[in-house]
Amino acid sequence: MKNEIKTDVCVIGGGSGGLSFAAGAVQMGARVVLLEGHKMGGDCLNYGCVPSKALIAAAKHAHEMTTGMPFGVGTSIPEVDYATVMEHVADVIRGIEPHDSVERFQGLGVNVITKYGRFISPREVAAGDHRIRARRFVIATGSSPLVPPIPGLSETPHLTNETIFSNREKPEHLIVIGAGPIGLELAQAHRRLGCRVTVLEGLVALGNDDPELTSTVIDRIRAEGVELHEGTFVSEVEGTEGDIRIKSADGTEYEGTHLLVAVGRKPNTARLDLDKAGIGMSGNAVQVDASLRTSNKRAYAIGDVAGGYQFTHVAAYHAASSSGPPCSACGHEPASTTFRGRPIPIRNSPMSVSARLPRQNGWGRESRLSGFRTRTMIVPGRNAQPTAWSRSWFTAGGLSEHPSLEDRQVN
Repeated sequence: MKNEIKTDVCVIGGGSGGLSFAAGAVQMGARVVLLEGHKMGGDCLNYGCVPSKALIAAAKHAHEMTTGMPFGVGTSIPEVDYATVMEHVADVIRGIEPHDSVERFQGLGVNVITKYGRFISPREVAAGDHRIRARRFVIATGSSPLVPPIPGLSETPHLTNETIFSNREKPEHLIVIGAGPIGLELAQAHRRLGCRVTVLEGLVALGNDDPELTSTVIDRIRAEGVELHEGTFVSEVEGTEGDIRIKSADGTEYEGTHLLVAVGRKPNTARLDLDKAGIGMSGNAVQVDASLRTSNKRAYAIGDVAGGYQFTHVAAYHAASSSGPPCSACGHEPASTTFRGRPIPIRNSPMSVSARLPRQNGWGRESRLSGFRTRTMIVPGRNAQPTAWSRSWFTAGGLSEHPSLEDRQVN
């Protein structure tokens, strides 16, 4: 017989969005049940933000040993113990784990059930031996690496962001399929750690971001020795451990020792039985309105599973919009979740951020920030017109120019 639970809010998924929402809602006095069948902390803690930034930090130390001559500092070739680097990454994860743990959230008053949840009706979810009936549901199941149907790929040993941080063998030659933020972050980090790295991108590297901004990042990555091939469609993959062979559509062949697949992500919806709750889909994501409500008025979706920007801070913003006052998922007036003007980061070196802004005065541009210790602001005024390349900023590699907008006629 199932254990029946009645609650105000049932949160499905214990990643960044789900944990942020649960913590906020329970502190507002709501009864909260949180379901997580895998690892608390989700992708950010275990496979994304935390391990990748820990790896980038280690790679930065190695890189700085080779770049001091312009400042009068002698250089040397770093001795990289790859297994120890990855243990450092694991230690960073372990240090943060208690903040996302079952024990911490139970201490906050959240009823945490370590089982996957699935809908059995528009108002009920099953999780193991539990049947949860809630006033509101929040779907926060995140996303997983997308592995494309390239011939031979499923039979060939390959890594994703969910497995690469468990690897303790230093890749002699890492081939990366995909030049988005994940692929290029890991490519640059491995190059700085002494690996040969080849990146194959079917379209354009960092193609979802402003090319005036990304060109600086891409130029730096290439200057550090990453072999980046754009417009290269992979048609076939084969090989064994330590011997990977890839053929592109134009017949070019590439050989390496390790393969990383980083072509994108897919929302995690397969376990949810959304049809039993009357929840619709938009493509492969949960369909939501401007307040993140689904086609079931009792259910909301936040973070990667709702489509759109797949970033941790977006999931946290969704959670704050849904759990903060007004608390839309707790049954009050829905909150707006317009994401205009909020930063989208690319955490390569140099780190850069773009923020999409609404159209004003008849022309639409994006604010762009790059390098570091920089601030660029668009101030609309009468007859405002964009001007480019107006300033130069110092970055870690020296002086470089970045576009900004100036308006000399400020209201």
